[in-house]
Amino acid sequence: MNPLKLFVLFLILSGISLRSQGQRGADNTISFIDSSRIVANSSQPDSLNIDSLAGSQSYLSVMNKWLAKNKFIDASPATEFVVIKAKTFSGKEFLFYLLCVIVLILGVFKTFYKGYFNNLFRVFLNTSLRQNQLTDQLQQARLPSFILNIFFAVTAGIYLWLAFSFFYPDSTIKGKPLLLLCIGGIGALYLVKFLSLKFLGWLYTLQEEINNYIFIIFLINKIAGIILVPLIFVLAFSKPLVMQYVNIICVLVLGLFFITRYIKTYGSLDRRVSMNAFHFVIYVLATEIIPLMLVYKVTVDYLI
Repeated sequence: MNPLKLFVLFLILSGISLRSQGQRGADNTISFIDSSRIVANSSQPDSLNIDSLAGSQSYLSVMNKWLAKNKFIDASPATEFVVIKAKTFSGKEFLFYLLCVIVLILGVFKTFYKGYFNNLFRVFLNTSLRQNQLTDQLQQARLPSFILNIFFAVTAGIYLWLAFSFFYPDSTIKGKPLLLLCIGGIGALYLVKFLSLKFLGWLYTLQEEINNYIFIIFLINKIAGIILVPLIFVLAFSKPLVMQYVNIICVLVLGLFFITRYIKTYGSLDRRVSMNAFHFVIYVLATEIIPLMLVYKVTVDYLI
């Protein structure tokens, strides 16, 4: 039983016992009243019934005053009705399991293609052995290269999805459709870039130079896709204030990878094709920066 109900019951029993003791002290006798006699003699006035009624009224008045003063009991006549509704849970279970699958894929890839995984970072950091030997080994491994390219599209798409959801929470497209749009957009963008570069290499008979350029682009993308995994975890499950700083870190990391890509590309092409640094900067602005800004503008204005 509720402790409060027990306390109220104790007070009632205490009041009854005190009243009976008072009557016992006044009369020095204990009288028992038969209910049948009271009903039978209800037509005649009975002083005992009047006294019991007055005593009950005084007791109720005392109890009402006590209940009114008690801050733990609401004895006011006003009542409130509360409608209980089933709580709807909107957590991040989908995002959690999606990131678990991403980590599982990365772990399985590193287990089965350990040599390719290690050579990828060695080429990026230019450590040990000859650069040409490692580059040839990476270019010949088509299947792991394709898997990591898809992996980059997925991780970069998840990052864009989280960034758009944070900066544009009231967008028309949100949730899983926005995630599919981001992943598909990244994949389509680099597919078009790959086909365009292949066409330019065939058109100007620069297949070797263009293949080198494509290799550097997708090499940086693979490394960026792997580095984005821990940043996405922090971005997905952090508070809004922390997410602002994590977004800044992600932008700086991606910007550093893009600058590294352009530096490596210029160094590789400058040894094979005579070109001016200013012309290379114009090419980067015309084919890399401006298209990305246009895609972002169109996405924000018409899709988000």
